[in-house]
Amino acid sequence: MQRDKIYNWEDDILPMIKAPYWVVDDPKAVGQTWIDEMQFWGQWDLSNYDDVKKRAVGIYKHLRSKAMPVTRNPDHYWPEDALEVFRNWVNSGFLKEAHAQPEKPEIVIPEPNDPPISYRVRKDIMSMSREELVIYQSKLDDILRVREPKSKWQELGVLHAYWCLHYQEATFLWHRAYLRYVEELIGCGIPYWNGYAKEAACQTSKFAGIPPMFLEETYVHPSGETRPNPLRFALALDGKSKQSPNTTVTRCSVLTEGQGSPDWKEKISFFKKYHDQIAHALKQSTYTTPESAEHFGIPWANITKFGNDQKDCLYPFRFDFDGLFEQVHDNFHGWVGPDMADNTYTAFDPIFLSYHANMDRLAGIFMDANPENQFTSRFPLQPFTNHGTDIDYDDPRRWRYTTIGDMAKDTRALGYVYGEPASPDFSTLKTAQERGVRRPVPSGGKAIVLPIGLPGQETAAASNLVRTAEKRELTPYVVFTEVGCTTSSYRIDVFTASAESMAPDAVGNPDFIGQVTRLGMGRGRDGSGPPNTNRCRKPTATRVLSAAKFKDRLSEGDVLKITVTDLDTGKEVDEEEYKQMSGFVPKLAWLPDH
Repeated sequence: MQRDKIYNWEDDILPMIKAPYWVVDDPKAVGQTWIDEMQFWGQWDLSNYDDVKKRAVGIYKHLRSKAMPVTRNPDHYWPEDALEVFRNWVNSGFLKEAHAQPEKPEIVIPEPNDPPISYRVRKDIMSMSREELVIYQSKLDDILRVREPKSKWQELGVLHAYWCLHYQEATFLWHRAYLRYVEELIGCGIPYWNGYAKEAACQTSKFAGIPPMFLEETYVHPSGETRPNPLRFALALDGKSKQSPNTTVTRCSVLTEGQGSPDWKEKISFFKKYHDQIAHALKQSTYTTPESAEHFGIPWANITKFGNDQKDCLYPFRFDFDGLFEQVHDNFHGWVGPDMADNTYTAFDPIFLSYHANMDRLAGIFMDANPENQFTSRFPLQPFTNHGTDIDYDDPRRWRYTTIGDMAKDTRALGYVYGEPASPDFSTLKTAQERGVRRPVPSGGKAIVLPIGLPGQETAAASNLVRTAEKRELTPYVVFTEVGCTTSSYRIDVFTASAESMAPDAVGNPDFIGQVTRLGMGRGRDGSGPPNTNRCRKPTATRVLSAAKFKDRLSEGDVLKITVTDLDTGKEVDEEEYKQMSGFVPKLAWLPDH
């Protein structure tokens, strides 16, 4: 900004609105979007001199606080120079064009005395420049010392192995705190690996498989020294990979070989199902079902008539985001394997950080789209303290620890945002703010919630509960119940009852319904068994696969075919053995179209 220049609307302000100079990709389209959205939501025109003049102070405050524009792309926020040009224009009397006579200048917007708001940006690792990537690699090398024993990297891996939470509401919020702690250590954002990019399911795309920077042999450190690439050669747990005799982390050989592998096409094809599973999770409206509501419904004894056209409301069911999302989360872990496929080893692989950064991004999208969700806000996410920026392993004062409520916030409240995906997501949601919802609607205030049909509630619905209804469409789902933690990791491949081939081929086998990965807690550092077993709930979780695309191959009462593979040994588990294990035998459920 030129300090001695008097700025005007036509030459300076309007061009920044219509085609912001700091936006690299299609600034005119971005500017027009701002104008269109403000006309839709606010019924006023950002391209109109009088409208902007009238609201100038409010516009400045919204822009400087980054409440405007409503965007997920941090590159769209107005930089300080642009804000100063806008402030100068206001204080100089709202000059309309260069030769106009300005109004009497006055300090309408004082000079800000607080520092500019800034966020740590987690970029898509595929969009990073070589210089940006080198900075991240050097942090892993110099601060976390990923290639050394007795390092902070080893401590972080063990922290995850012994403390992480699974099969519960806290799962992704615990990992959010973990990522915040790592970022506090290294002083920069963790880049995310977007396995949800639509192109990731295309076998010939550069976005398919593991991002190439995780496979490179070396990198040039900022000192000028050529070093082993820490994204590839991170030391495994105590220098012993899950796949002996490797000392550094090991990944699936199909992924490290790349497109030259004969199994590449089949491996990449799984992402088609993974994308469907993530999209299904994102479409839900509830993050989780509270323990107090898990058994809420209508007792069958209260249903006085049965028929083939029963009302859907007699059989309440709903999908929850957290369980659906953790299910596909486990699939990705097993897909990368073998170290990523065992909870004792998984966090020693740098892919873990970038993978979980993306899962955090997607969980954040869901929470931003559904701000009225409720959480067990005071549940402690040990060992994290100070909103996930520090740790304490043994403080008995549980109130000191970071909680679910601390982490279940807009990421901006936690000091970070996500950069745009380098390749578009398979599908996405509009945030509540993008839909024009300024704040969530509070609930509660009732001393008693009355069943439908009692005074104070609608009676029409109650009178229809036992009447016949229009015939409804039923959709088949594969349901696993009583799912809980295991020591080893397993892959369950599900097929139709009439399947002739038991090949888990998402493209070539028309009877392959899908896959569920049971991510094991591992045997711990000393190999004696799962560490810290009280982290896991008793086996009460559920897992589900949509079989809607296989409806014409399924019938009521079908006994589905499955194969169970022990990911530790690669061997198929005998039927008699997996039938004794909780949550491994699925049922086919026909549920009302949801």
